[in-house]
Amino acid sequence: LMGRLTAPEALQRIAWAAASGGAHGRRRGAAFGRFMAFYVVGVLAGLQWPAEPDAIGAAANEFDWFVWDEDSVEEGWIFRLAVEDRADGWAAAVGATDLRSADETL
Repeated sequence: LMGRLTAPEALQRIAWAAASGGAHGRRRGAAFGRFMAFYVVGVLAGLQWPAEPDAIGAAANEFDWFVWDEDSVEEGWIFRLAVEDRADGWAAAVGATDLRSADETL
């Protein structure tokens, strides 16, 4: 099942994934998560870095954002996000899952 996201919802999901470190990874924190969300949008939009927050917001609003699930009960840390730039004719998606249990060694 796939659903549409607003730009702020997409940025929140990117920030959460970057900040969380996965199911058992090192937590990087909210500041790192926000930086990565802004940086990802800047890269996708081809903005010169560092970009102004208003430019990041405007660019994020130009994209179409989507999230999906597998329509079944899922376990572990899951991040799925797709983005489409209809004006430039491209789309990309990322799907990540961390199923490693807490008792497994690295």
